Formats: sequence, C-alpha cells, structure tokens
Amino acid sequence: MHMSKLATVFIAATLLIGISAHAQESEMATIEDENGCKVYNPMPQEEESINWSGPCNNGFADGTGVLDWYIGGELEERYEGELKQGWAEGQGTYISRRGIRYEGNWKKSMQDGKGTVQNPDGSIYQGQWKEGKPHGWGVFRAPNGETVEGEWEDGELKSEAGSRRI
Repeated sequence: MHMSKLATVFIAATLLIGISAHAQESEMATIEDENGCKVYNPMPQEEESINWSGPCNNGFADGTGVLDWYIGGELEERYEGELKQGWAEGQGTYISRRGIRYEGNWKKSMQDGKGTVQNPDGSIYQGQWKEGKPHGWGVFRAPNGETVEGEWEDGELKSEAGSRRI
C-alpha cells in the first residue's frame, strides 16, 4: 500500500475518537453524573449518561479520576486521567468500546502534545498532536508492518523521513 494511502486510512481511523471542542465554552453542552458533577459534552447523544469517580469543583469534574460514558446503559467510552473544570486536560488514557486506545496529553478534551493511538486494525501512531490531530513529528505503523516516519500537519503527512517494513 502506498504511504499516502496508509496515512489517509490512519487518519480516518484516528478521527473516530471524535472528542472535539471547537465551540466556545458558553455554547458547549454539558452532561452531569448522578452527583451533579458536570463535564463538557461536544457530541450529545440519545440515552447518554456518565459516571465520574474523581473530585468535583464548582460543579465540574476537576482532578484525577475515571470518566465513563454510557449509551443506553452500555459502557461506550472510558477516560482515565486528569480533568480540569470539565475538560480532559493533562495526561490521560481514552478507551472506546470499538477498540480505539489513546494514551497521552490532552487539552480542552482533544489530543494535544505527545501521545499514542492504537486502532482496532492494529495500526499505531506515536508522536505529536494538536487539536485532536497528528501534528508535528510522528511515526505511523500499519497493520501489515509498514511504517512511515515524518512531519504531520493537521492530520496529514507533509514530509516523509522514510518508510520500512518490520
């Protein structure tokens, strides 16, 4: 598979994480757990509920804990790590029922800084992130063992340092 196609497949799989917060806080929906502790909810869904195990400050999840998201009573997603005033912020791990796992830095509930995503197909991206997309230096490994290393910009591979098969 040509590396640019590999990068396209990777980005499509990675964007399934879907945690995005481009709206202003005042416009952003929130959701609260049974104790009244709120988190920002960029993509509200029917029959959605949450459970937050950490501290609550001024009505918002704030501190280290586990945030579980449920749809119709079924666990859909889990975030383990730091929240600040209702946003995933700092170090944390996201795991989806679909098999996506991201471990790394977060800012305003988006991947930002260093992090690694593992997709259900076995592909892995490890490197820099900005606003939920690969941005900066990173390495992508496809399920077939092909790797590409290079500079990413807004989720697209811009310059390739090399590829190899492992």
